Amino acid sequence: MRGVAEYIRGLGLLSRNIWLFLCAALVMGIGRQIFMVLRNQYLVDLHLPDPAVTSVQAFNSLGGLLIAIPALALIGRFRAKTLLLCIVIVNSCGFALQGAVGTLEVFQGAAFAAGISMSLNMALGAPFLMRNTSVPSRVFAFALQSAVSWPLSGFIGSFLSGELQRRFALMAGDQIAFLGQSVPGNLFGYRATLLVAAGFVLVAIVPISLIREDRAEGAGKSIRQLFKIHDRRKLLLLGLPEMIIGIGAGLTIPFFNMYFKNQWGLTPQEIAPIFMAMFGLLVFSYLIQPPLVKRFGPVKVMIASQILSLPFFIELALSNHLYLAVVAFIARQCLMNASDPIYKQFAQEVADERDRNAVAVWVHTSRHMFFTLANFLSGYLIAADDGRFRIVIGATIVCYVVAIAVELAILPGLNRARRYKLVQGERISRRDRPVPDPS
Repeated sequence: MRGVAEYIRGLGLLSRNIWLFLCAALVMGIGRQIFMVLRNQYLVDLHLPDPAVTSVQAFNSLGGLLIAIPALALIGRFRAKTLLLCIVIVNSCGFALQGAVGTLEVFQGAAFAAGISMSLNMALGAPFLMRNTSVPSRVFAFALQSAVSWPLSGFIGSFLSGELQRRFALMAGDQIAFLGQSVPGNLFGYRATLLVAAGFVLVAIVPISLIREDRAEGAGKSIRQLFKIHDRRKLLLLGLPEMIIGIGAGLTIPFFNMYFKNQWGLTPQEIAPIFMAMFGLLVFSYLIQPPLVKRFGPVKVMIASQILSLPFFIELALSNHLYLAVVAFIARQCLMNASDPIYKQFAQEVADERDRNAVAVWVHTSRHMFFTLANFLSGYLIAADDGRFRIVIGATIVCYVVAIAVELAILPGLNRARRYKLVQGERISRRDRPVPDPS
């Protein structure tokens, strides 16, 4: 009970801006997850070859990669509120186009635009949380933001994806006229549901409009000043494990719905509950991070969760039983992803205060860069394995083992510097507090 009371007190420290940001993250996440669960299945049902299917995700990742360098200037020059409104509009338009026009070229172009907007959204999140939290509330804000923006919204979105696709397909029957085309009922189910996903993203305009922010810190700076890095070595060290993880993640993570469709023959309605269960448990794994981090420290929690995920990934590659594959998928996702909010906060606290925007962009981009390259390669490896995932999962396991070894080499030293900086900051804060009048 004492731990629960402390957790509630931590949540009570969160500011109005943080809660509005979380509301926007929730509805945007629901729309994004409806889209992520269904899009690859839609492309498979269009009878496109595996390289064409994975190329759409690759274009999405490529858009995110190309915005990386401009993102540093944008985050410094403009308020987060302004950027978030632009992100919502671009992302919802990208989703709507993919639902309205069912051609590969439109999917690739719209996915590219959506990738730009979502990558910028992910990069600005950590600096926004740092600006709007105190040290005691920070770990709760990062954990809650990660829980809301992906697994909680993913749980809701996964349920809606299968249910809406089924209902729209039943409503259409064998064939239906849609936007001047005669569309088979099952494909109409996908397209109509993607339009609903775009609508969810658009709703985020409401909470974002209510955020109150001062002028951006870099509004008066030149482009050269915005791009200046004060501690390049630390920036490189923080990005190195993310690069290696990005290669492994890019080979498999976006295509797990294909894994269950290709390897186990499951339908969208059968896949959706698997993702719902995974997201439900992932919410819990994110929310228990604050007490674990306070008890054991961020580095131990991150590395332990990643090591524990590896046996489940091996089971995914070798499994001959659907039940074991589902359990391994859920356990692996919860354990490996549990370290993400911790690492984002860790990187912000380790960084030079003047480099926080750059660190947020770099940590995201260093993973995304290699994630994108792996997306293009993944389809060919899956096709070489006759639609199975043994090769790509094996390659991912190797990448994760290497990344863990790199983290063991560099993170403890960074953590010692982080603890020293936090202690010094607390001493300065106490020294600057007004002394009470003894009278």
